[in-house]
Amino acid sequence: MRPIWLWLLLALSACNRDVENARLVGTVTDRRTRQPVKGAVLHLETAYYRGGDYDSYNGYRYDTLTTDAQGRFAATFPLLCYLAIEVKQGPRDTLVYAEEVVSKNIRVDIRL
Repeated sequence: MRPIWLWLLLALSACNRDVENARLVGTVTDRRTRQPVKGAVLHLETAYYRGGDYDSYNGYRYDTLTTDAQGRFAATFPLLCYLAIEVKQGPRDTLVYAEEVVSKNIRVDIRL
């Protein structure tokens, strides 16, 4: 049986990798009506490790996406290890999503 610290070390080291050519897709729907939200603005903050010491993020990128008539959005990223999304539809509707990225295909469905 392997020591638990070895498994923990392997799990932590897996988080310090960039995903190349990651693709984000998703939808924004209204929480009450469950209908798609057209024109919702998503503010994205992404980060990557490449070029640094892999102990902290080396670079950040900021993007804005707008949903289509069906409430859909999509984006691709050359390098990605962290993704945060803020959605602000009205004066009080803000939702924040944040996650370490470990897969090329990311799906985020948001209900406002």
